[in-house]
Amino acid sequence: MNLLLYAQQYREDLLQRVVPFWLEFAIDHVNGGYYCVLSNKGEVISTDKWMAWHGQQAWAFAKLYQTEARPTFLDYARQGADFLLQYATDAKENWWESVDITGRGVAEVKDTQVEAAACAAWGILYDITEDETYAEAAKKSLTKAVRKREKRLQKYTEEPLTGRHLKQIAELSSLARGLMAAKNCLSEKAFRERGEALLNELMKHFWEPRADILLENVFSEGGYSDCLLGRRIHAGRVFEAFNSFYELTYSLNKRQIRRQLAQHIAYLAETTWDEAYGGYYHWLDVKSLPASEPDAYYKYAWVQLEACTALLRAYQVLQDRSLLKQWQRVNDYVWQHFPDPSPEGEWVGVVSRHGEPLIPLKAASNKNAFAPIKNLLASSELLANIGT
Repeated sequence: MNLLLYAQQYREDLLQRVVPFWLEFAIDHVNGGYYCVLSNKGEVISTDKWMAWHGQQAWAFAKLYQTEARPTFLDYARQGADFLLQYATDAKENWWESVDITGRGVAEVKDTQVEAAACAAWGILYDITEDETYAEAAKKSLTKAVRKREKRLQKYTEEPLTGRHLKQIAELSSLARGLMAAKNCLSEKAFRERGEALLNELMKHFWEPRADILLENVFSEGGYSDCLLGRRIHAGRVFEAFNSFYELTYSLNKRQIRRQLAQHIAYLAETTWDEAYGGYYHWLDVKSLPASEPDAYYKYAWVQLEACTALLRAYQVLQDRSLLKQWQRVNDYVWQHFPDPSPEGEWVGVVSRHGEPLIPLKAASNKNAFAPIKNLLASSELLANIGT
């Protein structure tokens, strides 16, 4: 296979199909920030704005700007990052999960994913612009987010009779991505301490040694919970975790952990693939019990895209040619089902198990420019490196 041709395909689709949609339809030129619910034609369905969504998109366009310095990419990134600076918190610095069109609070945060996404956006924009406002915001938000999460988890651990409290691997991945983006805003000691803590939590709390897998949801103090959420093997979240922690393992010289995670990606690629219809399942039960919700069998674009990136990175670690065969399989599935050939462009977000599009939205709570840009860009670079 000619990987350089695939690298070109990924990059061209990103720049010609994905990015133009967001530049044309997503920016709120009157109130700032981005529209977060858009139809497949770019029509605004809702004017409420999700803060994590803003941080993710701002990071994605800033990352794109680092590889191709178009002013429109940087302007788009700052549109989201500056909206966060102005409206993400109330007067007492409590964070909002969402705000209305003008920036007034609608719902409060439930975890630290909003702060982590904002921190990632501000951190990467500091690297680009050297604007100290971004550096201070990234450093402050990351420090507070880590402390707030520690207190929350400690409270749940000390008060077991208040209900079943499970923490999510997605939150840990967001913090790892935020930490890497804000690396230049922190002291070397602070970066290393926080990075070590995140890696330790990933491998000690989310790793289930009896099954030798990473779980999506575990108890606050770590460990398996035998309930519907606790039994989930969420392939997309594990692919995402590997991609989020990959650079961190290099920064902290954690070769053994990186290799262990890469081996797990190889195992996951075999066991969570839908042999009948193709694509990675949204989630499976660790005990192989029937799924309790229909979306377990849906095929989400972001899951398949995270898999493409993770498989290429796992190949770089293990040099196992079977991983390229796994990548070829999901690559073929992705390009068959998700790119939208309409004049508006962008991608279909989710299809049924059999491959039919399910939701006619290009922007929604679980879909924005973040996953396509992040993964198409990373996969293009990885394919170019492996293919040369």
